[in-house]
Amino acid sequence: MSKHHSHEISDHPEVQWALDLLKPDPNYQPSVFTKYAAEVVCVGMGLLIPTAMNMYTQRPLRAGIQKHIAFVIGGYAVSQIIKKFVDDFQAERDTKLRDYIIRHPELFPEPERVKFSEVLEDWIPTR
Repeated sequence: MSKHHSHEISDHPEVQWALDLLKPDPNYQPSVFTKYAAEVVCVGMGLLIPTAMNMYTQRPLRAGIQKHIAFVIGGYAVSQIIKKFVDDFQAERDTKLRDYIIRHPELFPEPERVKFSEVLEDWIPTR
């Protein structure tokens, strides 16, 4: 890829502060729930659907164990598809945001740093 078509972050120092806001926090550790929520929900639904079907048809809950196994495997596959879709969506969104910031630096002036002493009003106790 030529340098002309590539947008390196260092090529845009005027909006570097805004681009830095889009970088992920290197210290962020996702929770166990965040990591495995899609798998838990989809595999849980894979167990629940054939069980509910058995309840509806008044069969023993674990009857047709092959359906349970197939639905659990299908649920896991669906969870992976969902995770891929979400990751692709977030990557595309971040790419569009970066591109917009780089193309319109006039809309992203660097905010000036303000001290708390300049923001807070003097406190006068009322007695």
